Amino acid sequence: MIKIASFSARSAWRKGRERLDRAVRRGVRQATPFHGVAAGLGVGLPLLLGLLSGRPDRGTLAAIGAYLIAVAAPTGPYAARARSMAEFIVVVAVGGGLGGLLAPFPWAVVVVITATVAGAVLLGQVKPVPEFAVLFTAVRPPPTHPLENMALMALGGLWVAVILLSPWPFRRLRPLGGALGAVADAVAAMLDAAADGLREPATGAADWEDRRKKAAAAMRKAATTYGLYLSGQPEAPNARPQRLLGGFRRMIHRTVGLEAQIRALTAGGALPESVPEAWRSETAAAIGALAAAVVRLAADLEEARPPSGGGAAPMSPDLADQAEDVWRAAGDDRDELLNAAITEEITRSVDRLHSTLESARGAFADRSLPGPAVRVRPVARAAGAVAEVRHRSVLFQQAMRVALMVGLAMTISTAFRIRHGQWMAMTVLVTLHATYGETMSRVGQRVAGSAVGCLIAAVVLASTHSRPHAALAMTLFAVAAFTLRPLGYTYWNVFVTPLSLMLMDLSFLADWSIALRRILLIAAGGAIALVGTRVLWPRQAAREVPDRVDELLSACADLTRATAAVAEGEASRLPYGPDGPLAATRKAIDGLAELRTRMENEPDHDPGQTERLTTLIEACGRIRDRLITVAGTTGVTSGPRNPVARVLDRTADAIENAAAPGAPPSGGLDVSGLLDDLDDRLAREAHRRRAEHDLPDRTVRGLAATRRTLDGLVGDVDDLVGAVSAMPRP
Repeated sequence: MIKIASFSARSAWRKGRERLDRAVRRGVRQATPFHGVAAGLGVGLPLLLGLLSGRPDRGTLAAIGAYLIAVAAPTGPYAARARSMAEFIVVVAVGGGLGGLLAPFPWAVVVVITATVAGAVLLGQVKPVPEFAVLFTAVRPPPTHPLENMALMALGGLWVAVILLSPWPFRRLRPLGGALGAVADAVAAMLDAAADGLREPATGAADWEDRRKKAAAAMRKAATTYGLYLSGQPEAPNARPQRLLGGFRRMIHRTVGLEAQIRALTAGGALPESVPEAWRSETAAAIGALAAAVVRLAADLEEARPPSGGGAAPMSPDLADQAEDVWRAAGDDRDELLNAAITEEITRSVDRLHSTLESARGAFADRSLPGPAVRVRPVARAAGAVAEVRHRSVLFQQAMRVALMVGLAMTISTAFRIRHGQWMAMTVLVTLHATYGETMSRVGQRVAGSAVGCLIAAVVLASTHSRPHAALAMTLFAVAAFTLRPLGYTYWNVFVTPLSLMLMDLSFLADWSIALRRILLIAAGGAIALVGTRVLWPRQAAREVPDRVDELLSACADLTRATAAVAEGEASRLPYGPDGPLAATRKAIDGLAELRTRMENEPDHDPGQTERLTTLIEACGRIRDRLITVAGTTGVTSGPRNPVARVLDRTADAIENAAAPGAPPSGGLDVSGLLDDLDDRLAREAHRRRAEHDLPDRTVRGLAATRRTLDGLVGDVDDLVGAVSAMPRP
């Protein structure tokens, strides 16, 4: 027993160390030391200049401007960052002037802050920079002249913007390279998962869907980043990044098809006996070599350097020969015929992935560069905000919710003359989210992080006997806060709390009571935020379910019909553009998934409803993947009475009927007659080729490779229709 306990303790210690090592590596990878140093210099230099000139209050104002611009600093191309920070500098300057003007009139501050919050949320401003600009200057004792506020805060913001943009001439393509590299990493992870499904059919890759979602998200982010680079020249779409994005998009879809084919081949939990083990090992090795080559390409992209040597090893000719041998060894048995077809299609998919990777590497070697974009659309943003108000949208409700609760916090602070009561309003502003669960999580992180930060501030202030020491402490807190900001909201609050505390009021240096007061005010602000989510427009997500479900079913039916057109020969491939059925289906799935998450975060939500939504989302995701597989299978077309196209048309009808108002409960998708016809055709082909000692033509091979995918598609449609039928309809 002692030995067992000792072994368990060592095992637990080793696992604990491994988790700690992973956490440290993740922290080092996610930390942003350059941003931290830039913020530290941005805050520290104005404070130092203010002390040297004998005007510390003015130095603090400039430091506030630098702090707010550091908070608002966006990511992406440097040209887009420069444009965004220029806009924020103007906003900070105007907010600082407005705060100084309103400082003698506390009730006017309440009204203006409430209106500013509502406008900022409606305009899609996530970071509360305008609100903080007004608050920080309206409550600072003593206020300076409004014009002086504007000039000092603008100078401080300009100073930190110059630091953050300093790498622009040397690393102007680094953000784009990083975004493209993230896509390549995600593609490599998908390929590894597909290879695992072939190596270990019984378990496969349990996190396949997560890897697929990460790849789709990385693809959208890269496309957005590239869009920010474009300057509108006619030649821009032919630039190197656009070709890379196209190559990665094809790799993602072909990997989705490859994984679905592997899943169909190993549906019984093991590789069929008719498929040789050598084919499995060589195919898994080829997929692994592809993944390793994509990882190398990702590293080259992130460093914005020419592609390094050592591309993916060419696929072994034996692999294709072995796939042909599986065809020749198959007898009259239907399953052996289908296994041979899927084996050949997997081999073909790996070969096409090799070709797509080489095409992507060639696009990377092309040195054509995109130009910077300069786009400002204030009129469009204003029109969008007006539309949100007119339709009383979810965003409008959130804007009113946050504005009213912030106004309530400011009213309480002003009516009772609570010293530093603005912390209640600031807490409401940064913690009140659309759902109760999200707000509760944010409040907990805010209170915990700020409590630790307040204690740190109390110790620092108690041991700081001069303003220079306080300025140095603020600089160090800025460096730590902005370096650790990507690691989590709690870490951010631990270090930003002392910084914001001293920026708001540097007139005290040894007041321990301010720490406890700040904690109580933050807790009170968190309570107000929680009340707001429970009282104002609670449980709105459930009302959106019918419209979101109809949108998803419509998109899924359109994608099914587009795939039928490919199978019929009316189209060469599925359209992959942003306005195509694939993009619409992805958007509808993500929208319903986001809605389900919001419902789960609401108090007293219906678990049965969220479970049905989960079933619907997962079924539609599988349908999408199977349709990609069918559309990518070669040689499916076989004339006007193509059985695959007819099955897909019936499938689209079933999905559309499920979405029809008042539709009766469905008994399932019945396409057994069409599938029997397909089986009869395959059986006749098996008899013919046995007599003629010949391999089937490409059309029959494509039909055979699609057969099991259609079985899975029928099951997924039944799950989808069943989940929709069980939902209460208005």
